[in-house]
Amino acid sequence: MRIKLLIIFFATVLVEGIFSLIVLLGMKFDPGRGHIFNYSTLKWALVGMVMLILPALLAAMVSLCSKAKWGQSLFTSLDTYLTGAKKQLSFVQCTLLVLTLFLIECFLMTYLAFPVPMRPLFLWAAATTFQVWLVLRIAYAGVYAEQPSLAARLRMKWNAWSPLQRKVFFVVVIIGLVYFLAFIPINLLRDSYGNFNIQGDEQVDYPDVVRALVLQNTFTANVRNVLESWGWQYGYPYLTISASVLLIPRLIFGNQFTEQVQLNIFLLRQFVSVLPMVLSLLLCVYLVTRFKSMLMSVSMFVFILLVPGIVKYNHQYWHPDSLILLLILLTIYFLQKDKLRFGVYFYLAAVACGLATAIKLWGLFFVLTVAGYLLAGLLQKKLTFKKFILAGVCYIFVMLGTFIMSSPSIMAPYIARVAFRDWLPRQNALLHGPNPDTSGFYDTGLTNWLKYFGFHYMKGYFFYFSFLALIAGSLWGSRRYLNRVLLGWCAATAIFLIYFVAMKNFQYMLPLAVPLYCGAFLFPASMDIDPNPKGVSFLIKPPARKIIRGLTIAIFLSQFIVNLVILYLYLIRGR
Repeated sequence: MRIKLLIIFFATVLVEGIFSLIVLLGMKFDPGRGHIFNYSTLKWALVGMVMLILPALLAAMVSLCSKAKWGQSLFTSLDTYLTGAKKQLSFVQCTLLVLTLFLIECFLMTYLAFPVPMRPLFLWAAATTFQVWLVLRIAYAGVYAEQPSLAARLRMKWNAWSPLQRKVFFVVVIIGLVYFLAFIPINLLRDSYGNFNIQGDEQVDYPDVVRALVLQNTFTANVRNVLESWGWQYGYPYLTISASVLLIPRLIFGNQFTEQVQLNIFLLRQFVSVLPMVLSLLLCVYLVTRFKSMLMSVSMFVFILLVPGIVKYNHQYWHPDSLILLLILLTIYFLQKDKLRFGVYFYLAAVACGLATAIKLWGLFFVLTVAGYLLAGLLQKKLTFKKFILAGVCYIFVMLGTFIMSSPSIMAPYIARVAFRDWLPRQNALLHGPNPDTSGFYDTGLTNWLKYFGFHYMKGYFFYFSFLALIAGSLWGSRRYLNRVLLGWCAATAIFLIYFVAMKNFQYMLPLAVPLYCGAFLFPASMDIDPNPKGVSFLIKPPARKIIRGLTIAIFLSQFIVNLVILYLYLIRGR
């Protein structure tokens, strides 16, 4: 059966290769066409390469039909590698799917910048890698049958939770659903004057998103419309996610869906801003409490949901920052889940980090966290020096690969130049503000920055308390690992925002504020210290614990009251 499967595979690839060769031979190009390679010359070079590959495929198929020993030897070697001690089957299958997607993107890029003669070969290569995946899936069906399904694995994880954790999960999800629904009338309805208000950034980004869903007359025009027309104010994944939200209106109204501005903007606000925000804050609560305390989980969730900057963000505002926040928190979650094993979760963190970088470059600020994480692995002898270097290189490679695959058009040099040209003035405005400026609003430094951070997220005393809580939690207690990951992120981000960013837009502060709140709520765990801690033995004494607990409650209550007052001024009085 396995030999027969391999014969079918080689025969299919051979037929596809013949069709690719016919298409390639039928291509005609003007003399001199091609910026780097002359297309006519490249065409015949590719023809020669295919003419070498096809006989090799035919010879392999004939050899298998004659029951050559190398065929069974090939499967034996595959068995040893894929299902041996390291069990590489899942990794290889995942790699094949990623490679298939990348080759399809390369095929599409031949309509923009890649050499046109490569078009049939990219398509052939994509089909071949997918068929390799399919052959392995069929050949190792028994191995997959022994593995639990995704639904079964989810049930196992769900059953591993205690009854209290499941109850807390249901409660916080219901609160999150109510919160999500509460913004529907705010983000959908018109004001008392009959106007549907659209923010400035919404007006800039909306045409690009709807344009990507308008069908063109030819396949080439559609590819260019989707991959070439994005304005690059934000990364390409933001366009893709936003466009996917509008698929249902597109199917209902056809190309005229662009006229449904109110409906489209409402959907974008709810599903690109509000929903990722709710998911982000749910993840925050899980990171801190593990849903093991009803009071702590619900209190934290309600507290953060009512932070003024978060409410303001969800109020008539379609922007990528809640997606950025979700990806940042996923990176933190994967790193703490990995626990210095440098396995799948470590590279999932790289994927989330790469997506955050592709949208708005925020993933670059994990440099301190990831460097510290790798160094911790080396110092704790989880990694040899060779593996330390290899893990760092692989992380960068996965992160960069995610960036490129999620933004395929950036591989076109002229699009990359335009993206950089558009990005540079925005970056200059972000870092320097208008020139000259006499208002003082654009001054950098902690004192000036805290005035605006305090109005939207937390007052200065709570800001200092949060950082002290992260430092204390990194040194003592039961959650040191998570605190150290959070501290690395918050330190790098705070330094950049405070001392290098002149613009004080409230959404820029969001990726710092929410992790800081996580650190503040983790503070009680820093009191779970050893019976005889060095240098801080006074903390285990009952009077000290009571004083610390009382001060902590007072700090949280005061910040919560401040948040409610600011919300009243913002929502009721419009200030």
